[in-house]
Amino acid sequence: MKQRLNTILNALNHGLVERGEVIRLALLTVLAGENLVLIGPPGTGKSLLARRIAACFAHEAEPGNSGYFEYLLTKFSTPEEIFGPLSIAELKADRFKRNTGGYLPTVRIAFLDEIFKANSSILNALLTILNERVYHNGSVREAVPLRALIAASNELPVGHEELGALYDRFLVRGFVDYVSQDGLSLLFDADAAPGDYPKLDLSELHDLQQAAAGVTIPDTVRTAIETIWRKHRDTFKEDRREQLSDRRFKKALHLLRVSAASNGRGEVDLSDVLLLKHCLWNHHDNAAEVQKLVLDTLRRFSHAVPCREGAALSPSVSTIERPRGAGDVVKGYKGSGTEHDPLLIGNIDELRGLARADVGLKGYYFRQTAAIDCSALNSWHAIPFRGHYDGGGHRIVGNKTSDVLFSSIAAGSSIRNLRLQDWALAVEAKETAIKACESNLGLIQERAFACMITACRTGGSLIGCHAEACTIAHCRAGSTLIGGDNDAGVAKNCRIADCLIVLDYRGYGDRGGIAQKLGEGSVVERCLVTGRYEGRGHFYGFAGNCNNSHISNCALGPFECSLIKMTGRAIFSVGAEMIFAKRIAGKRLNGGELRNNAAVDSVRSESDSNEPDGLNGASVAAASFNQYYFEHTLGWDFDSVWTWNDQTGLPALRQVGVGAAAASTAIASATLAGTKQADLLTQQLRANLWLGDVATC
Repeated sequence: MKQRLNTILNALNHGLVERGEVIRLALLTVLAGENLVLIGPPGTGKSLLARRIAACFAHEAEPGNSGYFEYLLTKFSTPEEIFGPLSIAELKADRFKRNTGGYLPTVRIAFLDEIFKANSSILNALLTILNERVYHNGSVREAVPLRALIAASNELPVGHEELGALYDRFLVRGFVDYVSQDGLSLLFDADAAPGDYPKLDLSELHDLQQAAAGVTIPDTVRTAIETIWRKHRDTFKEDRREQLSDRRFKKALHLLRVSAASNGRGEVDLSDVLLLKHCLWNHHDNAAEVQKLVLDTLRRFSHAVPCREGAALSPSVSTIERPRGAGDVVKGYKGSGTEHDPLLIGNIDELRGLARADVGLKGYYFRQTAAIDCSALNSWHAIPFRGHYDGGGHRIVGNKTSDVLFSSIAAGSSIRNLRLQDWALAVEAKETAIKACESNLGLIQERAFACMITACRTGGSLIGCHAEACTIAHCRAGSTLIGGDNDAGVAKNCRIADCLIVLDYRGYGDRGGIAQKLGEGSVVERCLVTGRYEGRGHFYGFAGNCNNSHISNCALGPFECSLIKMTGRAIFSVGAEMIFAKRIAGKRLNGGELRNNAAVDSVRSESDSNEPDGLNGASVAAASFNQYYFEHTLGWDFDSVWTWNDQTGLPALRQVGVGAAAASTAIASATLAGTKQADLLTQQLRANLWLGDVATC
């Protein structure tokens, strides 16, 4: 669908100069089944734009209705000119009815020029047509097939309050001005319009509407929209012209869903929200202020993310605007839920109270004030959470009937300084900042999306199954860092210690100390993997494959084998010595880069060749596998990140787990240094069909 729409947009733009934005806006509005008003001086091509848009839907005409209706209104225009003449036969039978065939009540797309010159008799009929898609033909309510009304005017209805209701029916407003001085030269060579346009049929429109109905709005985007709405009311509270109706709010959400669906997405993202700049001004003098308001808000919700060339990234960690102010009190809790006056959690009841939607899903700040032991509880139901939880360095002991505290952590949340025993933190997390936390199990059981995890320590895998667009820095895991695939993520300065690999299945899946597979755009730098192997299967030091991603300056330390058993060509043992098929990664795919990696020589590869920049990495004698080598050959930072552990003869992280929260922000910033990053909003705008050429973000 996106490619089809792009082809149509190219055809619509043919021969026009500086009309790309308004054409995209008009086509999207029609696809959404909304109404558009074009404001601008005479001779700027407003009617031409409407005819071109209508031409893409003209084949929709069916018996009994027409595809397109166009009319220029004046203050002398009569209802007969717009809605059709009175039926003489019906009048003879004492019934008032119009013959509407070929007029506005029977078309799918209409264009009315000088819309605000309509008199009251036309105006009253238009109100129900535009909003309810109903025409009152005498005593009969007739459904109209109108998909969209495109209107135009040389001026706004300033000072005419009777036109306010009509104006509000137009969700989208576009301003069409004369071609700029720089664009005048292009008019010399502007070609004639193409003879025909690609067309969308009813089935395609139906499919798009079905897809739009299933589009969701993530919590972060919801909060961004709420913030824009509130700021708009605050900004224009003294301007009676600028008021936002509830109807406009609902219609705007539908427009954003259609934008997402037409881009092939199942979620509204920040780029879609930028379309609100065309929906939230009534007077053009305020259009620039509205655009600035929307854009400034979206910038606050944007974030630097690992760059994936050629692909749009999904939302990353953002800051939620809190809904409650200082002094608000949540029943049953001390504190008001703000950053400087958080709700206090000091016992089991207060912890369990997070399951209340009015507590644990409102984005409040929480601080734990004492250790909490849940082991005696008969049951525990994992809690969905949205907010900010500071564990204060205290412990929570889990319940034996459950192995996780939170079922999910919603976008924009943060967790810090929390020590968990016999519990993982959450089943899944999205766009969450997790700092200086500990668990003797794992941290995220299943999936993590666009999370930033810093200075954390776990006894198992940090993320159990899948990670996408996550940044993991300065963390220590007791098993694989990520149990499944890592897509477009960053892992730097991480220690996978005592990596116990137990594989006992017939399908020898490729596994690695960092992830099973490194997806496109992933970065792994300055990480150390050591451990113990039991069972059978394909295991590589860092990843089963490196797909257009990169592993650099990493080290594979000593590995022990607890089960002496031949395991095929992937990995086997000789005595207690490990022999890997490849030390660093099983495969390098689509330009994947492996650079300046090393392995202690006790971990041998099946191939005897030494590949300093390849799948094996450099083979380093144990005596030389020391701080000097890590610091000066691999480039590790022993001043602020790493320290040398003389007892183990290996590097150790300086600050990790509870107590390292204060350092985690600086750690994250240092970790991202040198990584190819991109602004989230910029990436999304470039990928959005309707906003792809927006220059400023």
